[in-house]
Amino acid sequence: MAETACFYSEYLGRLVSVALSDDVICQVVLEAAGSFNARTTTAATKSLERYLRGENVDLGTFQVNLGNRSAFERAVLQSVRGIPRGSTATYSGLAARLGKPKAARAVGNALRHNPVPLFVPCHRVVAASGIGGFSWGVDIKRKLLLLEGVRSQSEEDPL
Repeated sequence: MAETACFYSEYLGRLVSVALSDDVICQVVLEAAGSFNARTTTAATKSLERYLRGENVDLGTFQVNLGNRSAFERAVLQSVRGIPRGSTATYSGLAARLGKPKAARAVGNALRHNPVPLFVPCHRVVAASGIGGFSWGVDIKRKLLLLEGVRSQSEEDPL
C-alpha cells in the first residue's frame, strides 16, 4: 500500500516527506513549510526525524526502491549505503571501488538522481577538492555533514 509520511525538521527548516510502498522507501523530498497537511507517520519517518535531531540512527536498515535505476546507478547507490555516519568518500574513490576509476562524473550523476537521500546517504560523497554538490543544495549537505560530526580537511572549503 502506498503512503506518504511527513514531518517538520527544525534542523533543516523544511518539511521532509517520505513516500513508501509496502514499507519500502521510494522517495524522500524536502518541501516548503506551507505545504504541510496531516499524513501518516511510519517507523522510517520516526527514525529520520530522530536522525535530523542529531541522534545516531542507522537509516541503512530500511529497504529502499532503486528498481528504476540502471545497474551502474544501483551499484553506486548501494555502495554509498556502506559509508558510515561521520565518514566521507570521494566521487573518484567511489568510482575506483566500483572498478570504474574514470567514472567519477558518472558517480556524481548517479548520486544527483538518488530518489531516497539520507536513506542512501549521498551527502557523504564529496569532491577531492571540497564539498561537491548535492541535489538539496550545498548548504543542506554541509548541515548534514556537520550533524554527523564531519569537519573539513582543507582550509579552502570549510564546512
